[in-house]
Amino acid sequence: MVRLVPNAGADLAEDAPSTSGKEYLTYFAHRLLEFRRPELESVAQTVGCTEEQLQWRAPAGDVEHSPFWYLTLPSDEAAVEISRRMILTKMLVEVWAEGEDWEELKAAFEAFPEDRKSIWLRPDLTFRVVVESFGSSLPMDEQLDIIKRLEFIPFKGSVRLRDPQVRFVLLRCDCGDHGSLIDATVSPRLYFGRVVGTSNRGVIEAYSLTRRRYLGPTSMDTEMAFVMCNHAGVRRGSLVLDPYAGTGSILVAAAHYGARVMGADIDIKIICEGKIGKGGERLTIYSNFEQYGLPAPVGLIRMDAHRHPIRPDLSEIFHAIIGDPPYGVRAGGRKSGLPKAEMAQRLLIRDRDTYIPSTQPYTLGECLRDLLDLSARLLVVGGRLVYFLPATPGTYDEADIPQHPALKLVANSEQILTSRYSRRLITMEKVQPYDVATATAYYAARPDLTMAIDRLHDIVYDQLPVLPTAEAAATTAAVGADCDGSATSVVKPRRRCRGKNL
Repeated sequence: MVRLVPNAGADLAEDAPSTSGKEYLTYFAHRLLEFRRPELESVAQTVGCTEEQLQWRAPAGDVEHSPFWYLTLPSDEAAVEISRRMILTKMLVEVWAEGEDWEELKAAFEAFPEDRKSIWLRPDLTFRVVVESFGSSLPMDEQLDIIKRLEFIPFKGSVRLRDPQVRFVLLRCDCGDHGSLIDATVSPRLYFGRVVGTSNRGVIEAYSLTRRRYLGPTSMDTEMAFVMCNHAGVRRGSLVLDPYAGTGSILVAAAHYGARVMGADIDIKIICEGKIGKGGERLTIYSNFEQYGLPAPVGLIRMDAHRHPIRPDLSEIFHAIIGDPPYGVRAGGRKSGLPKAEMAQRLLIRDRDTYIPSTQPYTLGECLRDLLDLSARLLVVGGRLVYFLPATPGTYDEADIPQHPALKLVANSEQILTSRYSRRLITMEKVQPYDVATATAYYAARPDLTMAIDRLHDIVYDQLPVLPTAEAAATTAAVGADCDGSATSVVKPRRRCRGKNL
């Protein structure tokens, strides 16, 4: 696990900021807050950094959701490589000075080692200074006034607004009582430093779903698809599988990073038939790859993890498995096979060219057990499984996250969707080879596949009681029972959902 040290009250002998120029200020985008640090850690390891080389230092005031965290990296070269993959981080900055006001900022700049400043303040280097504000807007005239206040910095080169050799930034955090939508607990602060790398969020616009040729109602949004690939450590030459490919949004993002991709889905119409476009042409997953000039998938198969066609002797062939399992809000889970009541009426297959296999309901608990077991078999050691787990305030318990003896939980990041439910991006890493006996014994000790979240559709759309959590149960016990001796039931009040019941 990457080390985290506090900011306030740190032991200087052990937790002081790096003095080697290897600590960088990470200026995060203020969205998907729980995804940001795990994404940056994964990207750092993807480009070759080890966990021992990474260390987080908490922001000023130790506010968890602050966008200004500090990260120790091996070198500027590593920071530049990381910045090319960042989605939720705006920039990495070598901080020369910071403070609560301009006096502190100036004093900190003067105390910064002269030899580390002078190599970037040479007269033969072109430069540019940009100003960014977090928590409040800054009109252009105010930005120019702030730049003028940096007169204590001895800039010597020529100003070049486009493609300068050195970029400096003045970051202002101002979340005070002036109508800001950002939590005012983020401390007011000024930061000045050299920009080492900026993010490549332009890929989100380049791959926007609004212009995607082949889409479905549950296509993964572009930003999240790239974030999932970063969590999975997708890189050039990786072999990536999406077991719930749909229209291929995750596969497109993985292919952008140079991976060879393979998709599977239980719906043969999505995988093979596609749909007819406005011009009368047939659109399929391959159409999306053609649109972006990406190599076509190495294969698309009709498959579900419950009865997959992959030979038992095949193992450790994928570097990443990334998917969004069906969890029953917009599309219920299905698995291959006939319900028991219909097994006796099963008819012989007369035409295999037109035959569509029967399916039956697939609970989330069973689906995730199959997904983890398949991943434990097929991932290389060190490969990652990344998938979404639905959650609701009344049912989520971290202890209920599915586990496997060959997989280790790396990250668990929540994305709030509505007041009724959210989803958590689960990132797991294969830490040991798959062993049949160990996996069989592990499952035998846990025969119950039922998960509270299996009732997700009812919880979201119906006025049904939520199963009591441990906290609610304790509260009930403290209050006591009703007059008739029965325990008080815990019911979470819910609003009707405005969306359609799909």
